Amino acid sequence: MSGRNPYEVYAKYILEALYGKRYGTLLLRDKPDLQTADGESGIEVMSVNGEAFERLMTEMETHEPYQAPTDRILKLCAECGIEYHDWQTYVIKPLPSTGFIEPFKRKLKKLNMGYAFLGHYDLFLYSDRHTLSDFELEPLLETLCEENRAPISYHYVYIEAAGRLVCFDLAHRRYEVRSTKGLRRRLLEGPAGDAAD
Repeated sequence: MSGRNPYEVYAKYILEALYGKRYGTLLLRDKPDLQTADGESGIEVMSVNGEAFERLMTEMETHEPYQAPTDRILKLCAECGIEYHDWQTYVIKPLPSTGFIEPFKRKLKKLNMGYAFLGHYDLFLYSDRHTLSDFELEPLLETLCEENRAPISYHYVYIEAAGRLVCFDLAHRRYEVRSTKGLRRRLLEGPAGDAAD
């Protein structure tokens, strides 16, 4: 299906590779974005980067290296709160993991406003801007558990940033961390780089 959100495709790939026993083959759907074939589980997917940051990354990828920045790049840097330090270097300071709380709350609210009826719901948040340092994980888990109070709530929340996927099991108040660096490389290499799990 053309025009599919690349983050949904990415989340499908990552979850099937790392949590294939939990989900099997995920189907690209809507409300929620990914669903198991048996209709038992659904996963909503969201990029936490923000549109201005996405546009900035696109501009930087097509911009000639070691050239003075365009007015458009400087404007996008300002919109993203990113300091432009040098004529050849952009310093993009990572944001703390607490930046995932507000998107989580928004998605939880939307979940309770009319999604497909499934056995349980999960959430996949993705960012190139945020950190997931070890010391941030326990407080993040506690905050997610506290915020996860609604008639319909999330069971698992997956957060992917900085080459790591953290699976927060909110039902049991625990988390685990897995690396996604090799998976991302395999996805970019395409079918020739894939190996059967």
